[in-house]
Amino acid sequence: MDSLKFIMRLNATSCISFGLLFTIVPHVIATFLGGAPKAVILVLGIGLLANGVHLIVASRRRTVSEIEVIWFSLGDFGWWLATLALIAADLWITTTSGIAVAVIVATFVAGLGVAQLWTFGLQAHEHTSKQHLRAFVTSWLALPLWVKLWLVLLNGVFIAAFAFLPERIGEVTLLAYVATAPLLAGQVGYDGGLRRILGLAHLVSWIPLLAWLILIPERSVYPILLSLTVAICLAFDVNDLRLFFQGDRAVVGKHRSQTA
Repeated sequence: MDSLKFIMRLNATSCISFGLLFTIVPHVIATFLGGAPKAVILVLGIGLLANGVHLIVASRRRTVSEIEVIWFSLGDFGWWLATLALIAADLWITTTSGIAVAVIVATFVAGLGVAQLWTFGLQAHEHTSKQHLRAFVTSWLALPLWVKLWLVLLNGVFIAAFAFLPERIGEVTLLAYVATAPLLAGQVGYDGGLRRILGLAHLVSWIPLLAWLILIPERSVYPILLSLTVAICLAFDVNDLRLFFQGDRAVVGKHRSQTA
């Protein structure tokens, strides 16, 4: 568990460092970001300090708790999602320098969340990194052909948003698209492959996107195509989650990976 404990302590250092910064000079942070309430910055700082202490305590135990690893990673992903949501909404994080720094910090924090889940997954499945990656590839190859084609189409529709930058539709779509990446990566690392619960990552980020697409007045071809694509994807994801909670929790291709 040494690698996992190291990542957790790195996470703790990050939390405590930013927590001290937020509690000591909340007005400076608020001004730098472009309008975040000082009270919110201060509360975040206190929360970060508490989370940092919790990380240190958890990392010093002989055996790291699985629930705590998930909890810390969810907190990291929450920071990532909240940052992107505020940028997309043009709320509180509005200056160019504030957006740049906020994205860099959020990416680092999300990376810690992914690293914690991957490292825990390596230990839980008794895999080396190479074996873990091979298990993921096996899982992907085991998907039905129509699912692979659908995923290529889905990603293609989102990537097409680059053609609409710097328009609002391009910015919001790409923010929602990248928002899912750490959540998907963390879940795959934790499970050592693909499971139906992966759909949860889409629901968190793309339900707000679909609501926004429905409410905006623009009705050109791309927003309509994107809305239909996202709606279909979310329908698949809801069904996957229904099946998951009904007991279909197997990792795709796991048996094949074990016998290969």
